[in-house]
Amino acid sequence: MKMKRVFSSLMALGLAATLVACGGDKAEDAKEKTDDKAAEAPADNKEAPAEGEEGKEDEKAELESFDKQTADDTLVIGAVQEFNGDFLQGWTNNSMDVKARRFLGIEGNNGYGTVVQDEGGQWINNMTVLKEEPETVKNADGSETTTYKIKEDLKWSDGTPINADNYLFGSLLHTYPSYQLVTGSTSIGDDSLMGYEAYKNGDKDTFDGLKKIDDYTFSVTVDASFLPYYEEAALRGYGPYPIHAVSENLAVAPEGNKIVAKDGYQPTEEEKKKYIENIDTQIAKNNEDFEENNPAPAEDANEDEKKAYEEAKKAHDEDIAKLEKRKTGDVDPTSMLIEDAMQKEYNEYRIKPTVTAGPYKFDSFGNNMVRMSINENYAGNFKGEKPSIPHVILQYVNKNIAIDLLENGDIDIWEAEGEGPLVDQMRAAADEGKIGGYNTFERNGYGNVTFLTDRGATKYKEVRQAIAHLMDRNNFVQSFAGGYGVVTNGMYGTSQWMYKERGADLEASPDFNKYTLNLDKANELLDATPYKFEKDGKTPWDKAKADEEFAKNPDGFDYYRYDKDGKRLQVNQYGSDESPITTLISNQVPVNAKQVGMEYNVTSGSFATLLEYYNFPKEDAEYTAFNMGTDFGTPFDPYYQYNSKGFDNRTKTNDPKADELTVKLRQTDPKDKEGYLDTWEEFEKWYNDYLPEIPLYSNQYHSGYTARVKGFDINTPVWESEYQINAMSLDNSKK
Repeated sequence: MKMKRVFSSLMALGLAATLVACGGDKAEDAKEKTDDKAAEAPADNKEAPAEGEEGKEDEKAELESFDKQTADDTLVIGAVQEFNGDFLQGWTNNSMDVKARRFLGIEGNNGYGTVVQDEGGQWINNMTVLKEEPETVKNADGSETTTYKIKEDLKWSDGTPINADNYLFGSLLHTYPSYQLVTGSTSIGDDSLMGYEAYKNGDKDTFDGLKKIDDYTFSVTVDASFLPYYEEAALRGYGPYPIHAVSENLAVAPEGNKIVAKDGYQPTEEEKKKYIENIDTQIAKNNEDFEENNPAPAEDANEDEKKAYEEAKKAHDEDIAKLEKRKTGDVDPTSMLIEDAMQKEYNEYRIKPTVTAGPYKFDSFGNNMVRMSINENYAGNFKGEKPSIPHVILQYVNKNIAIDLLENGDIDIWEAEGEGPLVDQMRAAADEGKIGGYNTFERNGYGNVTFLTDRGATKYKEVRQAIAHLMDRNNFVQSFAGGYGVVTNGMYGTSQWMYKERGADLEASPDFNKYTLNLDKANELLDATPYKFEKDGKTPWDKAKADEEFAKNPDGFDYYRYDKDGKRLQVNQYGSDESPITTLISNQVPVNAKQVGMEYNVTSGSFATLLEYYNFPKEDAEYTAFNMGTDFGTPFDPYYQYNSKGFDNRTKTNDPKADELTVKLRQTDPKDKEGYLDTWEEFEKWYNDYLPEIPLYSNQYHSGYTARVKGFDINTPVWESEYQINAMSLDNSKK
């Protein structure tokens, strides 16, 4: 795991609380500089690169040696992040994995979903897939049932016909009781449907919200407890799943509400043996994960820590007991096949989705490139458009040379650039005729520093708020985004309709914090935390003493705050080594933190490593702060992120007010727009105070393209190249 501690010398850089940091420079570890022989005079006596020029020399060499993939029949799109290689929802996906699967139609508006979004974000029925408009009826118990009739000529990319079973199977598999246990996926299945709890918990073997009417007609019933739902159209979007890609012997029951083994199937002894072995592997892996993430508390641990461990141990032991029980007695053929399909999805289809329903089909993934070819069986998007470019490659590139690659024709498209200097370079290249042009749109998201709110020092709200007061966020935005971004104070992006309607009112509200750089306020907040003592845990921490110590020796400062048990106030942040924001934070926050008695450390490494620390934190997590960006999915429903029951609650938020507001927001009547906006404002004020994240900025994105790319004329926050691809073509006379 490659990591480096990011820091800067106060004496060398002359930093102060109102520091103006340098834009995109990457901070280097001093020890690495010392050991770096390239920093010495080279053997040929050529002058060594000046301080700060080494990176430019590396980028020049990278530009000259770039592995060009463009061809007359191949469109190359630059990828801003290295791929994780997870092409299904539920694992450690990043934005590039998501982009790939949208080209493939696994998710999004190009596949065969019954409901999709148009370029303006409006939900519409996908009549390329549907034979007739779906019919929704309100049931006596308050639930709603929608019936869909799909066209009979739809096919998978391998030519296999698509029918109603494909639209039911995904929900049945991903909501199956053992799905998360077997695969490690975060997917919780279709929690809005009637019968979800009973099916998910294993109380019933049927999922009552699903029904098959005939080979091309099916219905889904949304449970009354989930209604009303403000973006109710989003609940009616169902896409097909390629059953044959994960199993040859499974089928959907004639009723459509359960998965069954095909008639006549009997497991072989070898299959039974493999089933038992798979369970043993699951048990071993679960035990390993539990021991790694739940270390037994020390003898002197407090009662809360001991109780939390015992509860976690009890739940773990119950899961293991369930697995052990499945090894005894006769093997149920259906259960065996279902879990085998789960294993196949995880081990094979997740990383190599060769059967899809989108405009492109998967060819290969390697060397940080996803290669795709046109799907000749694609029926078209909701407009009826089909792709014409034979091949598309998503290729990871160093963003610092991306615009140069665009100018050279080494890549065809570079999307969603938000860094000020690179945006300026793109716009200048277009003005000078070096590229074909660029599109602009407001971001549907924001940059942030996000916290784990249940462990370490960041479990205290006042610590999180104090950190916000150690930042000059206006400086961050100006240094990073130039004139193309604004400071944000809530969970919103400037493109969101809610912000456009109520953003000005929200920002003007006196109880909506602006979190400006203010060391006095940070000290005041920290005085309200357990960290208000010197090292002995008794003597009150003294700001005047801290000022004196800092003035004498800022680099060697060692007068920190402690709690009554002698535990130092320390926060460790992990950031991507490719993000200029990591450097901006490391140049400013650790220095300011010293002056309020906080030790703040910033470490950088790969974004994939960051996601591991963030998504799967240990109980005694080393890092509890992370800088990253968040782009909103659709529908906007923060229940999953901030409700204590939300499956995607990565910040570990557990607050009654959040529970109340996230339910209230999602269950606003779709006709009550003003009521929804009122609750949205309430939620934003809660977020702004509780501060599970420090919002930094929302920016304007620019997407550039070469002269040979035609048809990239629609580009919105919800409609990027993966959706516009059906209208694009290549004019190779313009190369």
